[in-house]
Amino acid sequence: MDPDDLIAVADAVALLPGGGDALRQTAAKSAEFRSATPSYGHRVIAQLLLEGVVEVLTTNWDDCIERGGVPDRIQAVTDERSLHRVTPPSVLKVHGCASEPSSLLVTSEDLQDPPTWAREQTHARLGSAVVVFLGIGDVAGYVKQRIMEAIAEVGDIANIRVVSPSIVTKWEASQWSTVAPGLSDDDRIAATSDEFMEQLGGAYIHASLGRHVTALADDPEVAPHIKAAVGELLKTDALSLLEWARRAAIDPQQGLSVVNVTTMAEALTAFGRLTGTESVVMRGQVFETCEGPIEILVAARSMSARRVEQEAENRLHAHASRGEQNLPGFLVAGGIGWSKVNAGLPSNVLNETDAEDILDGPSALAPNILLAQEVLAS
Repeated sequence: MDPDDLIAVADAVALLPGGGDALRQTAAKSAEFRSATPSYGHRVIAQLLLEGVVEVLTTNWDDCIERGGVPDRIQAVTDERSLHRVTPPSVLKVHGCASEPSSLLVTSEDLQDPPTWAREQTHARLGSAVVVFLGIGDVAGYVKQRIMEAIAEVGDIANIRVVSPSIVTKWEASQWSTVAPGLSDDDRIAATSDEFMEQLGGAYIHASLGRHVTALADDPEVAPHIKAAVGELLKTDALSLLEWARRAAIDPQQGLSVVNVTTMAEALTAFGRLTGTESVVMRGQVFETCEGPIEILVAARSMSARRVEQEAENRLHAHASRGEQNLPGFLVAGGIGWSKVNAGLPSNVLNETDAEDILDGPSALAPNILLAQEVLAS
């Protein structure tokens, strides 16, 4: 037996009494599958999953994509039980996950005859889709069958893309030339996974924000404002923008876009109205502007004004607890039932409370709320 042939080693171990369970438990601990830091690409994939833009199937055992959507944790489908329990969006892990060792496909028998649910889900998710193979510079034996099955399910080789730094220069030497011999030159993308996901995430952001700009282009009262705001946002990278948008949304739902909601367009238009053509600096969720620091909050779905106000209060206290001196105001879009009472009126009108008082100082903090609709009406 060749000790470098890991599948052959796995087959031999699995034949021993109790070998199958021991093999999977050992394999799950053989690398930092559950603790490795998610890469830039993992994090963009996670954000696009949360936005409901992509479907993800992986043969990897790690949970980097699931952990890449902080503060959200994306769920994984690893077996038939989780397939029925998990609510989309989810990562379909056709070779199992190290967090559930019993789900791992390790032996040659496992890999040649995957569970029925995995085959059915692969068929359902890949039929007529555009499929990008990412992070597979060459085709290892243990994933070759899954790749060939995926290509067969897609049906049209024109819907296949392969991303790898060497996919163009080393095409003939690559197993891709035999697995997907009809792949056109344009569909061989010479880039790292991180580079490609930056391009894909950026394309999604540009297209989504561009739709907002186009929708308001005929109104001279608002068109310049949203154009200015979007122009400033697009100066940063795709991951920062995706993470900002998801966190700007109050109680966002996994799988539903926040970038494309109407309240996002309203918030950005009001932001452009406030800041004009000045350059702004994004630090996490806060924008440094000539009007002072501003954090944007967007009601991604129907909710009360009180719910929005409570979110602003919670975030203000979080800023204060980190020792920040120049606390932000909040530009808010959405929320039903706003009134002059709860639209930014401080609770400590007489200003008699010491902000440093550990007993009642923090409780006296009240967010300065600017309503996007009022900014646009002014």
